[in-house]
This record gives sequence, structure tokens and C-alpha cells, in this order.
Amino acid sequence: MKDKPSALTIIFSIAIIFLSLFYFRRPKPGIFLCIPDGIKVDYPLINLENSEVTAYITYKKETYMRIQYNVLTEETRVNGSIESVKLNRFFRSRIPLNDAECIEMVQRSARFFIENQITNPDTYYAGNSY
Repeated sequence: MKDKPSALTIIFSIAIIFLSLFYFRRPKPGIFLCIPDGIKVDYPLINLENSEVTAYITYKKETYMRIQYNVLTEETRVNGSIESVKLNRFFRSRIPLNDAECIEMVQRSARFFIENQITNPDTYYAGNSY
């Protein structure tokens, strides 16, 4: 005679299946999966006359990178690195970006701000919420 699985075994199995569906899900092609990572990009200085934008990249209220980008000359100056956050083994998997991706993101935003004459991104995005 076969033994039936206990109720505890069934509940435990269902919990594992449920967690694996949400924890290990992979994005499907063509679908953007947004995972909040705690990285914040601030644009304290947008100089429309010189077409220059300064951005600070912070993580958990600590500044790790400062990027200055001139849209006209396409000159980029970088101080610091987001890679230093990844040295901590607890944060390594939570931060999917590397320095090149952060720089590219700031450059794209800077071009948008200069082309559209935006000096304060916070008020621009607050007024254009979707």
C-alpha cells in the first residue's frame, strides 16, 4: 500500500513552485522587466548656453559617479565608478549596470534635455506624468 504525501509536504511543494515562478522568472523577448535597484541619477546642473550637463549617480545616498557631458563637443568627463558598489558581494547581483551603461544613459538624457531646453528634469517629469 502506497503512503499518501502529508499535507505539510504538499504545502511545501506548492510554496516552492510558487516562489520559483516569481523569483526565477526571466523576461520574455520584447518585454521590459523593471527591477528597482536603488540607483538614482541626479542632474544638478544643466547649462543650456554651453550645452553641458552634470549628473551624479548615487546608491543608498552615497555618490559613486560624477559625469559631465558636453553635447556640442561630445566630451565626457567621469569621476568615480559604479563598479565599486559591485565589490560588495551583497550588492553585486542587485546592480545590473556597469560604468559604460551609466555613461550612455546620462549622455542620452543630456541630449534630450539640451534639445528640449529642459533645465529642471524633476519639474518636467512631474508635469508630464503618464
